Amino acid sequence: MFRFFVNEKEGNSFVLSNETLKHIRVARVEKEPFICIYKEQFFKCKLNGNLAEVIEEIKEDHEFNGEVILAASFIDTKRFEWLIQKATELGATKLIPVVSNNVSKKLPHDIDKKLDRWNQIALNAAEQSFRNKPMVVAKPQNFNEVIKMNISNKFIAHEKENGIVKQSFPTNSLFLVGPEGGFTETEVKEANSNGFETVTLGKRILRAETASMFMLARVN
Repeated sequence: MFRFFVNEKEGNSFVLSNETLKHIRVARVEKEPFICIYKEQFFKCKLNGNLAEVIEEIKEDHEFNGEVILAASFIDTKRFEWLIQKATELGATKLIPVVSNNVSKKLPHDIDKKLDRWNQIALNAAEQSFRNKPMVVAKPQNFNEVIKMNISNKFIAHEKENGIVKQSFPTNSLFLVGPEGGFTETEVKEANSNGFETVTLGKRILRAETASMFMLARVN
């Protein structure tokens, strides 16, 4: 069943955007029921003209009980967009592009347009994975801004860390993942002094997007 986020309600119906209407018609599902997601609630609907008429409410919650924030150093645009999609599917509530010392790819000059595109990717992925709300892709931040964020649990992945691989992480957590060159020793020490726990992801060196998936997949 197709799923669409909607923002406006009229009586017992939702107002569908032109893009959503086009999607429904191109997919040739005008006569089939679909799901509207409104204020984090699911509603089974049918098309009635240009509106989605509510058939019934579906009481389900597919979200974590708390924030799950991924702060990932910026990488190649195509791979970063893949990361946005998969982080959404795994339940992250926010993704922050981070500028750290070893970032080799420069942020796009048209960052506002990119943010619009990235949030659209997150919204589409949230619809496909049956989430109650889309993940938010925030404006890029510098490493020193991110490490000062106030949240209950903070973890930084570092390839030189030894020890046992954590099998689970709590919610209300911030996960900080470096670029291909990793974090510098100075950055790791600064993160530690700001409440971050350094964690190992195993003996192998993981690509930035793989490391992010590794950690998000272990959130309780």
